[in-house]
This record gives sequence, structure tokens and C-alpha cells, in this order.
Amino acid sequence: MIYYVVLYIYFFTISFLQTILVKKIWSLFLTIFVPVVLVLTFRGADGIDTENYLSFFNDIGHKVKGYDGLDLGFLYLSTLIKKLYDNEVFYFFCIAVISVGIKFKAIQKLSPLPIISVFILFGTYFLSLEANQIRQAMALGVGLFSLYFIIEKKQKLFFGFIFLAATFHVSAIILIPTWWLYDLKIKRNTLLLLLGISFLFVFISLVEVFQFAVKFSFFWGEFIFSKLLNYASKMERVGFSPIQLWYIFISVIFVVEKKRINNPIYSFLLNLFILGVALNFFLNSFSYMIRITYYFIAVEGILFAFLIKNSKMGTRIVLFLLAALLLALKNYKYYYANLEFFQ
Repeated sequence: MIYYVVLYIYFFTISFLQTILVKKIWSLFLTIFVPVVLVLTFRGADGIDTENYLSFFNDIGHKVKGYDGLDLGFLYLSTLIKKLYDNEVFYFFCIAVISVGIKFKAIQKLSPLPIISVFILFGTYFLSLEANQIRQAMALGVGLFSLYFIIEKKQKLFFGFIFLAATFHVSAIILIPTWWLYDLKIKRNTLLLLLGISFLFVFISLVEVFQFAVKFSFFWGEFIFSKLLNYASKMERVGFSPIQLWYIFISVIFVVEKKRINNPIYSFLLNLFILGVALNFFLNSFSYMIRITYYFIAVEGILFAFLIKNSKMGTRIVLFLLAALLLALKNYKYYYANLEFFQ
């Protein structure tokens, strides 16, 4: 897909410009919104869940196949879109505008260099998430925006947004404890220790342990039991992958630079990110459950922007080029496949 390559080159160019200038450049920030929305609107059907969502959209007004009764927010939004205009392309356009739009707004509020943050966010697997797991992608956007209310100490709005996010994907409730993380002081050595211990689980399979534990989960209720049983039947260990080395590398840099950056927002987001990476390593045996870590790992681009902003010219160029190279290596396959899911 040549337009995916063009999108990457454009992202790279303006992100590199922001790396050099260390300015927000609002006009350029807005210009990257349109191409992302267009890529997701005219998405094709190769390697992604297009057909499933089209089936969901076309079943609205009848019995939606495979719908489990949760995610009412997504159902109501999809129903509203269909009433406005019963067209499949219009449906994907509206979903993309809302999902991408709220992420852009969240990054605008949280990041010192928004273009770089967007480049990192959508350059990893989050653009693929927008196409493959639309409900969770929308929940993630609302959840990301809710972090702003933690910083502003607006408790009711925070919990209200988490509830809203959960109506799109129930996994968003994992963010509830983050309200108490902002004022939590965690030493750098503690963060590094957590990172090191959790990394061991990349090489340890817990599949059998989980499947054994599921046998006792009926005590938690029929719905949870059925969900866990389904996960257990599909359980597959992810195993070691190069991206985990990047997580270790960038996490160590983030932690080491914490004292020098000395910003409460950075420290808060760092706690979230390290928690997400640690969970990602720990849940390595649980390929489906690993998705809950996306809510925490999504702040990587914001942390990276803080790092770039507080580094000298030579250092920030090297850091940016390393990140850009990683994104290019991860996404080379998109030239041949239409937003193929990368795990």
C-alpha cells in the first residue's frame, strides 16, 4: 500500500522538523489528522477485521451476530451513524474521526511535542489497532483523554470518562487505579527492579497455570467464567520478540532521565508506562489478555516527546532516528498488506 508508505514519510518529515525546532507547530499537527482518517476510512479488507465490522453495521436493526450485550456505547454510536446515513464508507469515516480525534485531543493536552507523540503512537501497532479492534481503540482514546483529568484533579470527570470508555470496551476499567498513581512517588530503582523481574516472564510459560486456575473461576460468576474459559481455550504464548528489547531500552532511558526532566506529569506517565510494560511481559503467556496493557503503553509517545524536548540537539536527533528506524522495520510489511495486524 503505497499510501501507507507516503503517510510514514510525511509523519517522519514533520516529526523530524519538530525534533529540530522543539516547537509544537499546531498547523502541521492538524495536517496529520486528515491522512490518518482517510487511511482508516478506505481501509480495504486484507488482514484486518473489516468484514466483521461491516457485518456488525449491517446487522444493526436486527439481531447482531456474535454481540455479547456489552459495549453498549459502541452499539448506540453505530446505530446513530446508521440512522444518519446507511453507508459503510461513511460508517468507517465517522468511527475514524471520533477515535483518532479524541486521541489527537488527548495528546495535544498531555504532550509537549504532539507531532512526535502521534508519530510514535500510530507508528507502533496503534494504527493497526484502529482497524482491527475498533471498540478497544475507541475505549483507549477516551481512556487516554481521561488521564488529563487526573492531572487536573477532576475526579468526577475522570471516573465519568472511564465509565464512558468501558461502554466501548469493558477492558477500560483497568485504568480505574490510575487515579491514585499521580501522587505516588516511586523510586527509579524500584521501577527498574519491576521491569527486570517482569521480563523473566517472557521466557516462562504460564499457560498451564492459567488454564488450571480457570477451573475455579466459576465462583466469580457465569459471565466471567465463560470469558475466561474462552480465553483459556485460545491461550497461546507470545514468546520473545525484538520489540521487547526496545521496551527495555526505552524504559531504562525514561527511568534514568526522570530526575533530570523533573516534571510531575512525566513522572506520572512514566509510572503508567512501566506498569504497562511490566504487565506486557508478565502476560506474555496470555496472548488475548495482553491487550489490556495497551492503555498504559499508549503513553510512550508522550514520554518520548518529553525526552526529546529536554535533550540537546545531537542527542534528540539520535533518539528520534532510532525510534523512526524501529517503526520502519516494524511496519515494512504494510507495503504489501493492507494494515495487517502486528502483534
